[in-house]
Amino acid sequence: MKPLINRILQDARCLDGGILKVDRFINHQMDPYLMKQVAVEFMNRFAETKPTKILTVEASGIAPAVMLGYLMELPVVFAKKKNPSTMSDFLATKVRSFTKQKDYTLVISREYLQANDRVLFIDDFLAFGNAGLGIIDLCRQAGAEIVGMGFIIEKEFQGGRKVLVEAGMKRIESLAIIESLDNNQVKLKGLKIRKVNVYEEARRCLLCQDAPCTKACRTGDPARAIRAIRFDNHKPALQWVKDCTDADLERAEQACIHYNWPLRIKEMLRSIHPDDVDDSHYPQLNIDFCGIPCENPFFLASSAVCTNYEMVARAFDAGWAGVFYKTICMQEIQEVSPRFDAMHSIAVHGDFYGFRNMEQLSENPMAMDFDILRRLKQNYPTKVVIASIMGQTEEEWMTLARMAEEAGCNAVELNFSCPQMKHKGMGSDVGQSPELVRTFTACVKGSVKIPVISKMTPNITHITEPAGACVEAGADAISAINTIKSVTMSVEAEVARQQTVSGYSGRAVRPIALRHILELAKMDKRVELSGVGGIETWRDAMEFIQLGCSNVQVCTAVMQYGYRIIDDLILGLQRYMAKRGVSKLQDLVGEQVPKFQKPDRLDRGSIIYPKFNRELCVGCGRCEVSCNDGGHQAIVFNHETRQPRLVGTKCVGCHLCRLVCQAGAISVTKRIPNV
Repeated sequence: MKPLINRILQDARCLDGGILKVDRFINHQMDPYLMKQVAVEFMNRFAETKPTKILTVEASGIAPAVMLGYLMELPVVFAKKKNPSTMSDFLATKVRSFTKQKDYTLVISREYLQANDRVLFIDDFLAFGNAGLGIIDLCRQAGAEIVGMGFIIEKEFQGGRKVLVEAGMKRIESLAIIESLDNNQVKLKGLKIRKVNVYEEARRCLLCQDAPCTKACRTGDPARAIRAIRFDNHKPALQWVKDCTDADLERAEQACIHYNWPLRIKEMLRSIHPDDVDDSHYPQLNIDFCGIPCENPFFLASSAVCTNYEMVARAFDAGWAGVFYKTICMQEIQEVSPRFDAMHSIAVHGDFYGFRNMEQLSENPMAMDFDILRRLKQNYPTKVVIASIMGQTEEEWMTLARMAEEAGCNAVELNFSCPQMKHKGMGSDVGQSPELVRTFTACVKGSVKIPVISKMTPNITHITEPAGACVEAGADAISAINTIKSVTMSVEAEVARQQTVSGYSGRAVRPIALRHILELAKMDKRVELSGVGGIETWRDAMEFIQLGCSNVQVCTAVMQYGYRIIDDLILGLQRYMAKRGVSKLQDLVGEQVPKFQKPDRLDRGSIIYPKFNRELCVGCGRCEVSCNDGGHQAIVFNHETRQPRLVGTKCVGCHLCRLVCQAGAISVTKRIPNV
């Protein structure tokens, strides 16, 4: 029974002496849904025995027995372990408790166990068979017939089944059979244990504030290690638990407050091999952007993540190199409520892949914002402070730019891209006009000496047209992209029962952002690029860098996970460079651009076939379903062996099967000529 087996693997705990603790879901804290599944399975297995009564022993067998009684519409009787003073006519037998290592007496009133009863016995464990022997004796005394015995978990190595069979029991069903608990490891019969997928398990982590798992661990920081895994740094994650014992990690696991079931912390961290990269020789991530020295390429994007002094100061303290402060304008800004919506997988909360926002610009008075920028630059002189501005007229653009320069800002970003501006003549409407962006860029460039960065909208067919106009007008760099115009239909996100078109961001937009960056990188007139759009991990950031960005901006990931993600952005990029032997980040900028060709120049005379790994394949058949209905009918699924087989004469190497395989059992072979 797979749901039960999954819970045993995830939540059961082994103790010395062959004891398996299942108090998280069976015999102390009970999972009603699991108990119902258990009862349904017992009903299916014992329906033909036609019992008239269900019998169990207090206390752990009561829950599954009652559930089964409800489903089969049968009375449930449980044998008591003490003789109540109110019970005068009863049956009794002596039983030895394996767990408590003592004898006790089972009693049942003669009124509830009689000669005409067909008894089905249900219990939580079958170990040495002592409880079962006691029930057999009670039924013998009453003259009742036992038609079967059902156990949620059987510990086969303790021999209880043999004892019951020798006592005359013919029908015994166990939903999960444990072969051994050697070395306090659960070995389930008929189950090939696969290693935990560390990234899959880490993604379940709630990324708690003041994490209970770390507070319970005496020698390390498992929460930090799990966060490293979550953000694509599983090898260096071990540095935070290098001194932890199994007992430390078990305490951490027991303290996990996950709303469903605790993370398998020990198994996850113990399955990681030691890092093969020497962390004592990590390179620095310093890089110049528009001639400005930056300690690393990671900046906060102009948005809700940087709206006041305290927020930006905390980000700087955390390790962010700079900020594109939330866009300042001369107009009064008043926001709607609610202003955010998100796209999740069905019934999944918190971890959204797409984020929609209706937020506009800074709501602070203009003078307050420039004072904040002035104080930030004074108090954090090594950090890069960039003012994002938006005007309606040339005079407004120039005035705002001069105020940014006077405040000590390192550069100014011209926001030509906000998709949900209330005021006309501002935002992405401007960004779609090469003439307007050329005019505004030129007037700002002529009014200040600090670098000028033009921010492009993705809501356009050819981003290079307005971007090229900005470069011609003297822009020192291009930022791309802002959010994508979108519609979501959530009732909870309605504003007084109304909806509007607004901006979409998050990891779902990263491929679109990368496409725009690639087009900008291939412009005839080269310009420095700042990449924005769906950056969540260091690998995401590296993709932007490899397509030509010397600077990257992050917004939605910070809104989800906080400023602390900077730790893993820096760690991952440093480790990647160390592993490749790259000493300067600048050497990575644009290195992948030459690989991108037009479709007519791609190799169409060769093929890469998918490769099936029988060890990893679980036999779900999803590959065959997708290939049949969405591919080239090149996979045959054997329903007896539950194994797929590739039909090479039909396979075109599209790799749909590899992409839908949730077990990771399909990889690639070498490229060969397509004959």
